[in-house]
Amino acid sequence: MLNKFENQGVFYPLQTFSKNKKVDFSGIPICVESNTKTSTKTLKKLASGISEKVFEISSAQRKSLHVAAVFVSNFVNFLYTEGEKICKDNQVPFEILHPLILETASKAINMSPKEAQTGPAKRKDQEVISSHLELLNEEQQKIYSLLTLSIQNLHGKEL
Repeated sequence: MLNKFENQGVFYPLQTFSKNKKVDFSGIPICVESNTKTSTKTLKKLASGISEKVFEISSAQRKSLHVAAVFVSNFVNFLYTEGEKICKDNQVPFEILHPLILETASKAINMSPKEAQTGPAKRKDQEVISSHLELLNEEQQKIYSLLTLSIQNLHGKEL
């Protein structure tokens, strides 16, 4: 569609947006790409006017970034939803997990997420894993088992 224009570009703020939640654009990364140096300069100037974090990336990088964003945002949010459901089903306030969520996110930012990994899957604690599986519905068991196996494969024989 943009091919008919001499100057083409992409202005891609990487953030999750919800209707009723305002966001502060100053810390949101804005990725830009264009077909000319002049257009790139213009997009960077525009992006710099609303954000302190501007990155020039290619279309291929943007696609990879989007799938990475789905993992760290959309999938994680789904897991929060499942955690909230488990709490609700067992009359436990979800807010008890809030400090854990914040600490986990902080560790993922301040150190390698791989290094920050903890839990029964990394420890290969089969007794705890089995007891957890007994508490879950069929879909949750599949998710738990797949993530457990993935964590164990990632960490191999570290312990």
